[in-house]
Amino acid sequence: MASGDAEEETYTTDDALTRAGFGRFQALVLAYACVGWIAEAMEVMLLSFVGPSVKAEWGVSGAAEGLVSSVVFAGMLIGACLGGLISDRYGRRIGFLCTASATGTFGLLSAFSPNYGTLLALRFIVGLGLGAGHVLSTWFIEFVPAAKRGTWMVVFHCSWTVGTILEALFALK
Repeated sequence: MASGDAEEETYTTDDALTRAGFGRFQALVLAYACVGWIAEAMEVMLLSFVGPSVKAEWGVSGAAEGLVSSVVFAGMLIGACLGGLISDRYGRRIGFLCTASATGTFGLLSAFSPNYGTLLALRFIVGLGLGAGHVLSTWFIEFVPAAKRGTWMVVFHCSWTVGTILEALFALK
C-alpha cells in the first residue's frame, strides 16, 4: 500500500479513558468533587436556617431577613459565569479550588459577622463560590469513560442529597 493510501489512525481522549476504565484516580476525583458538592448543598440549605436567626439576633425586618438569601443567589448568578470563565482559562482544578476556597472561607467568616452589612457582603461572596459549583461536575466527568458518564453523574449528584440530609441532621437540637 502506498503511503498516500494509508489511513491515518487517531486515538482520542475518550479512547484513552475507555481503555483505562474507571480506576483509583477517578474515584479520588469523584470523592473530592462529592465533598465539594455536599458542602455546597449544606451552604444552600443553611439559608433556611440563617434568615430566622438573623432576624432574632439583630431584629431586622422580614425584608432584610429575605435579603440574606437574595444576596447569596445574586452571587450565584455572577459566580456561575465567572466559574466557567476561570475554569476554561486556568483549568478545572483551579476552578475547583476557587469555588471551594470562596465558599469555605467566606462561609466560615460569615459565622463571625459583627453586623448585618458585613453578613450580606460575606454571603454574597459565598454565593460567588456556590454559583461556580458546576465546575465540580465538569472536572469529574472529564475523567470518566464516555460509556459510563451518565451513571457516574447520577452517583455524583446523589452527594447533593447527602449534603441536604446532613444539614438537616446538624440543625436538629
